[in-house]
Amino acid sequence: MSRARWAALVLLTAAVAAYTASAGHLWDAGLWADLLFLSLVVFPATLGLLWLALPLHASAAALPAGLTLAALSVLLRLAELDVLFNLAKLFAFMLIGYWFLTWFENVAWVAVVAALIPWVDAASVWKGPTEYVVEEQPQVFDNVSVAFRVPGENSTANLGPPDILFAALFLAAARRFSLRIGWTWFAITALILATLIVAATTDVSGLPALPAVAFGFLLANGDLIWRGLRRRGLAPARIYGRTNSDFYDLEADVIERSPSRIVLLTRERPPRTASLEPAPAGVFRLTIAKQDAGMALVHDLPNGIVVIPQPDAVLPHDVHPEQLAADEAKVERLKLERR
Repeated sequence: MSRARWAALVLLTAAVAAYTASAGHLWDAGLWADLLFLSLVVFPATLGLLWLALPLHASAAALPAGLTLAALSVLLRLAELDVLFNLAKLFAFMLIGYWFLTWFENVAWVAVVAALIPWVDAASVWKGPTEYVVEEQPQVFDNVSVAFRVPGENSTANLGPPDILFAALFLAAARRFSLRIGWTWFAITALILATLIVAATTDVSGLPALPAVAFGFLLANGDLIWRGLRRRGLAPARIYGRTNSDFYDLEADVIERSPSRIVLLTRERPPRTASLEPAPAGVFRLTIAKQDAGMALVHDLPNGIVVIPQPDAVLPHDVHPEQLAADEAKVERLKLERR
């Protein structure tokens, strides 16, 4: 993550913390003024932290850091450091959401989850565990949810752990699979705010926010996902490119994916295992059947991966320039097919 992004994340976190600490001493201007301030300032600023931290989704430390912050939040609660407690929960759920994305091989899996979880969450809020916790054990919900302070009051608007976790997961999915990151964040935030306004201006005691999160992701990216599903007959991975001594043109399936390694199984007979491990300068070390194949560029696209082995030096003169141009055009077609 760049220094500028780290600086922006730290400054925005400090601003959110300062507001949370001082919100009770601010103006008390009535319901609609509060909703306007929450909609234009508080929610976008707080959820903006998820966007700024997006590069961390590829870190192998996402899960350990998330669990550490979850444990730290318990200590902060016992110490009655409410502002830090709230931020620790937010970042814990965010990092665990980032890590959860490592279980998804392609964007179709994310879309299936986005289509299913709204109904599960709605059932839980209206006639399930969430309803019981909110109605019968409100202190439990207050302790595990992330609070958004209302100016001039001690009251809060709250999002539960799954709301933050899946918002982080869907934003990370948009980044990893080259979808619309900005529109995803905007749609999720806007629909959460619409849910907040309906809940605050009606007699409904509480509305599920997870449908807003899931439908926001689908609304922003549904056309890209649909185009990808229509191409689902393609092998999800393709290794295509020339090195100084070999030419590769292999279809493959993804059998393992983590921040530290991608493992592919080729579709030839007999199949071979190919592994990709991150190396400096944004390239990957490619190994095929336990043989070092050098460095490779990896394009991780919405509906598959295109791996381009790289030569160690200038290719031999016996590779005609027109062939090299044809190879570049083929790579672009392979990338387009998997978008």
